[in-house]
Amino acid sequence: MGDYIEFLAFQPDMSSSGGYYEISVAYTRAYMASAATHVAAVSHSNPNIWRECGRINRNNYIANENTNCFTIDVNGASNRFRVRATKVDGGVDGTMFMVIKVRSINKNLSWTGLNNKGNDTSTIALQPMTDEWELLVGSAFSSESAKVAIKAKSNGNVGIGTQNPDQKLTVKGKIHAEDIIINANVPADYVFEKYYDNYSSAREDYSMMNLNELESFIKENRHLPEIPSGNKMAQDGVNVGDFQMKLLQKIEELTLYTIAQHKELEQLKSQINNTNTNA
Repeated sequence: MGDYIEFLAFQPDMSSSGGYYEISVAYTRAYMASAATHVAAVSHSNPNIWRECGRINRNNYIANENTNCFTIDVNGASNRFRVRATKVDGGVDGTMFMVIKVRSINKNLSWTGLNNKGNDTSTIALQPMTDEWELLVGSAFSSESAKVAIKAKSNGNVGIGTQNPDQKLTVKGKIHAEDIIINANVPADYVFEKYYDNYSSAREDYSMMNLNELESFIKENRHLPEIPSGNKMAQDGVNVGDFQMKLLQKIEELTLYTIAQHKELEQLKSQINNTNTNA
């Protein structure tokens, strides 16, 4: 674990700023076989550290995420590649045969084979595969502009149908899905907890309005408490996860109002029946 071999030095052209490489690894040992292809984007302005290259393909003997045994690291400042063991798998007593092929996508000035060995078990940061990436789709036979299908930016945001994603996922247009799972930060059960237990660790500051207070709020604001107005939703949009929890909160409040009204009605019915009996 952590054993590595620095196997290649390289020299990208254009003042060492044009470095873009594919590194393909394939190996066999006893009954095991595996392969993967990595991508590295490097420049003379890179920090003088080793970083792990991103992987665009993997062909393992066993289709399991935990069977990746090697990674390709790059030092963009010193222009070197190394292969590093991250796991031991398969028949460890057999002889391993490994082939590594490196292809320069841009112009490379020189290659120098290395055989520097060592061990590094530290946490390795990740080397960027690109600064940004975009997929433009359309017809090559049409004069119309191609459309942006997917855009990935260097801050980690991904856009579909837009060049300017402002969130982790930004979609310009409608989304059609069979199902969507949203993690709830604060489930709305605090409504019932505060009502029956007078305390909730999930939200200590919550207090349910009585119906008179609720009517006064609606009369003044023309929307439910803690729910944004229609104008604000139209202007700013809606955080679906939070909005769903707010809607659940309102449903639970409505349930409690209904239960309370039912109890009052049962009480009144009982009083009427007693009055009629005594009469």
